[in-house]
Amino acid sequence: MKSTLFYNGIILTQDDQRSVASAMLVAGNTIVAVGKLDSIAKQKKSDTELIDLKGKCVLPGFNDAHIHVWKVGQLESFIVDLRGARSIPELRYKVKSVADKLPAGRWIVGRGFNEQVLEEKRMPVKEDLDSISKDHPIYLIRTCAHIAAVNNLALQEAGVNESTPAPSGGVIGKTPSGSLTGIFYETAIGLISKHIPPPSYEEYKKMIALGAEKLLRVGVTSATDPAVHPELLEAYQKMYQNGERSVRFNLMPILLPDGGDKPFPIPEKFENEYLTINTVKFFSDGGLSGKTAALKRSYKNSSDKGVLRLKREYFYTLVKDAQEKGFRIGTHAIGDEAIELVLSVYKELYHQFGDTRNRIEHLGLPTEKNIIDIAVYAFVPVTQPIFLDELGENFISALGDDYINTCYPVRSLLNKHIPVAFSTDAPVVKNISPWKGIKAAVTRSTSSGNIIAPQESITVEEAIYAYTMGSAYAEGSEHLKGSLEPGKLADFIIVDKNPTDISTEKLDTMLVEATYVDGVCVYQINA
Repeated sequence: MKSTLFYNGIILTQDDQRSVASAMLVAGNTIVAVGKLDSIAKQKKSDTELIDLKGKCVLPGFNDAHIHVWKVGQLESFIVDLRGARSIPELRYKVKSVADKLPAGRWIVGRGFNEQVLEEKRMPVKEDLDSISKDHPIYLIRTCAHIAAVNNLALQEAGVNESTPAPSGGVIGKTPSGSLTGIFYETAIGLISKHIPPPSYEEYKKMIALGAEKLLRVGVTSATDPAVHPELLEAYQKMYQNGERSVRFNLMPILLPDGGDKPFPIPEKFENEYLTINTVKFFSDGGLSGKTAALKRSYKNSSDKGVLRLKREYFYTLVKDAQEKGFRIGTHAIGDEAIELVLSVYKELYHQFGDTRNRIEHLGLPTEKNIIDIAVYAFVPVTQPIFLDELGENFISALGDDYINTCYPVRSLLNKHIPVAFSTDAPVVKNISPWKGIKAAVTRSTSSGNIIAPQESITVEEAIYAYTMGSAYAEGSEHLKGSLEPGKLADFIIVDKNPTDISTEKLDTMLVEATYVDGVCVYQINA
C-alpha cells in the first residue's frame, strides 16, 4: 500500500481541540498519523514518499453542504448564463445571441437574472422576451430559482392561459386587469418547466462532471446536492456504478415536484464513502432575494408576506412516511413563518423517532425561540453566509430593520452550541469558493460594503470548522471526514498561506494549490 509523509507544514486539523500539526502520514486512502515530524517519521516505511510542504498550510477538504452541482455544470455549457446582466437590453442580447443559432421551436433556457442589479429594477415580462424571439419558447430562471419569466410561445407550449389555476404553493403573475405577465412563482414554475425536454443521461453526466471539476479547483472534496429528482438520481447512481468518482456526493432526493401534488416515490437508501442517499428534501417557502420567503410580517413597503409552499398535515404525512423508512429530512425554510411550520413538524417527528438529525436548509430569519428549539431538539441548520455578499443588497431592499438585524444569525446559533454547516447553494450565487463564504461569515458585508447584523459575525476558525466538520456532521459522516485525524479519509487541500494569520479582507485571496481525495492529488494549480 502506497504511503506518503507530508511534513514541514501548518496542518489545521479541525479536530475537537483545533490542533495544529506539522506532519501527516497517509497510507492508501486513510490518514495514519498527524502530529510532529519526529514522532510520525518513525512510522514511515522505506518506500514512503516524502512531500515537503515548505511551510504551506493544509486543511481538510471543504464540504459544501448545499450546492446544486449539476446546475453549476449546466451553466457552463447548456443554458444561458444571465448572472451579471445589468439591464434588460443586456439580458435580451445574451438570450438572443443563443436563439439566433438554434432552429425555430427549440426551447431557450437561461438562469441568473436579478432585478435588483438591473437598471430597470424590475423583472423581465413576456413582452420583453417576445422581443427576443417569437419562434423559440423562452424560459428564464431568476437567480434564486424560485421565480421564472417566460414568453408567449412558452405559455402556448405549456397550455397556460388566464384561466389556468395556480397550484398549491405557487403564484401565476398577472396584471391588475388579469392578463398574464409571464412571471411564475414557486410551485407554479412547474406548469412551464415540465414541458421543457429533459437532459439525456450523457448531458447530466457532463453537467455533473463539470460541476465537480469546479469544486475540486476551489478545494471542495464533498458536496450535498439538495434537490435531486428521479432522472438526476439515476444519472448520479449510474456514474457511481461506472466508477466515475471525483467529489464525494451526498444526494437529497426531492419528493414533491414543482406544480404537482403527487409525490415521487421514496428511493432506496444507499450509503458508502463515495455516494450517500439517506435524506429527502422538501421546500417550505421561497427566497429572500426574490421576496417569496414566507414571513410573519410584511416585506418592506409592501403588504406581501411571501409564499408558504407546504400544508402542514400533508407535509407531516410525507415526512413521517420517509422517517419510517429510515430517511432523514432536509427542508428549505428561510422566512420565520416557514421555519415555524417546519419546526412544529420536526418536533412531532422527534417525539416519535428520536434524534434523527433532521436538517433545516438556509434558516434565514429564525426567531430566538426557533433557535432555542433547534438547540433543544438537535436539528441541524445548513446555511449560506455567501448570500450576505452576493444577495445582501436584495435583503436590505426587501426587509425592515427588525428582520435585517436577525438575518442569517450564525453567531446566535453557535452561542447555543448548535452545529452549523456552511454551503453556497450555487448557482444561486456565482462564486463557489469557500473562502468567499468564510469571509462573508466574518465580515457580514454585502458586495457594496454594507454590513448586515454585525453582531452575528463569527471568527475565521469557526467559519472553517463549519465548512469542514460542520458540514460532515450535517450529513452524518463526521466519523469519516471533516477533520485530519488518524482513521479518517485522506481528503485535504494545500493552500498558499495560513488563513488564521491574514487580515479578514484578504481571506478571499486564499489560493488552493492542490486538492487530494483518497490520498491522491486530483487537482494541482498550474499542473
